[in-house]
Amino acid sequence: MPSRRNKGGGSKGKKGWFKYAVIAVAVALAGGLSFYFLTVVPQREQAEVEALFQQGNWYLNAGKTLRAIEYYGHVIKREPGHVLAHNGLGMAYRSAGNPVRAESVLRHALSLDRNLVDTYNNLAIIYAETESLEKAEATYRGALAIDPTSAVMRYNLGAFYAQVGSYTEAVEQYKSAVELRSDLYQAHNNLALAYIALGKTSEAVAAYEISIKLNPRQSRAYYNLGLAYEEEGHFDQAAGYYEKALARNLTVPDVHYHLGLAYAGMQRQDEALVQYEKVLTLDASHKQAHYRIGLLLVEARRYNEAERSLQKAISSDPHFADAHYNLGRLYMKQKKPEQAASEMALFTSMSAYNKEVENLTRILLYMPGDATSHWELGRVHEKYEQYDRALAEYQTALQIRPRFPQAEKSLQRLQSLEVQ
Repeated sequence: MPSRRNKGGGSKGKKGWFKYAVIAVAVALAGGLSFYFLTVVPQREQAEVEALFQQGNWYLNAGKTLRAIEYYGHVIKREPGHVLAHNGLGMAYRSAGNPVRAESVLRHALSLDRNLVDTYNNLAIIYAETESLEKAEATYRGALAIDPTSAVMRYNLGAFYAQVGSYTEAVEQYKSAVELRSDLYQAHNNLALAYIALGKTSEAVAAYEISIKLNPRQSRAYYNLGLAYEEEGHFDQAAGYYEKALARNLTVPDVHYHLGLAYAGMQRQDEALVQYEKVLTLDASHKQAHYRIGLLLVEARRYNEAERSLQKAISSDPHFADAHYNLGRLYMKQKKPEQAASEMALFTSMSAYNKEVENLTRILLYMPGDATSHWELGRVHEKYEQYDRALAEYQTALQIRPRFPQAEKSLQRLQSLEVQ
């Protein structure tokens, strides 16, 4: 009997222990599941969302805009408040040629977070590209109200002002940008271009020198700095920078041409001739190279050869006033008064036109992608009834700024005149 009681009591004790053990396991399991669902699962989901977002960024940078739109869409579906994904999606729609949708997405991103400067920047880009210029300026200003110390935003606002031809305002913003970040070489470079547009060559030289010191690999900046020194009459320094531009593979005809001008300014005529001839191997119709060769041949009293070179310059551009003038002077040396008088008359009739053209082509030497200058040059051509040239300049302006309203109106007006 005692043994039975002991056995029964032992069995009961084991059952009690098992009961409490099961409860303990259940509690521990419940706690583990809570930790898993509250911590591990969200972390894993967040990692998956981040991976989708980065994939969208990769596709956008690779120019695969439809795939970028797809991946940003996956992110937003899983996390509707993902502001950066909305930003990426907006810029993907922009790249896909859908500015209306881009604006809508970016405005929604702004509603999610009104303090994210990047959203303002992206939205301002859309406004600028769609020629909503007042909205673009206000949006850039809105970003600066949030972060007035953003050098990048100052730079972007400066670029906007330069795009619309407001170079004084561009200078102000670029100067603020480099005060905030002195190592921003692009801002120094663009500050120099804005100074050039304002006719402040000395200030441009100083800005270019800083830009090149910060980034010595800018072949175009070397060329532009050479142009600025050439304008100042410092031909030896100009030549040095043109040579550096060529050493960095900026082998376009105009670099050789201006190197020739610099050599001529230093009285190194033989070297100048070599550069002008190099230009013609790259561009046989380069009017300025033919013209300069003609002048060198006149100096050498090789009049017949000089005449041919000047005529080639005029053949490339019948409205080349300086070529007509110097050909007239050559005819006087050759005792051909009637031909000389004819060329001088042509020069007189074309000089005003050429002066206006030269003022704008100077800016385009430095900034060939300046849409405003191309449009203004087109207006000069149209003013003097050079309609084919005007048409080409308006079309170039619109290639650079596809929705440039003044260029669109000028082109439409000119095309309507041709139809009539």
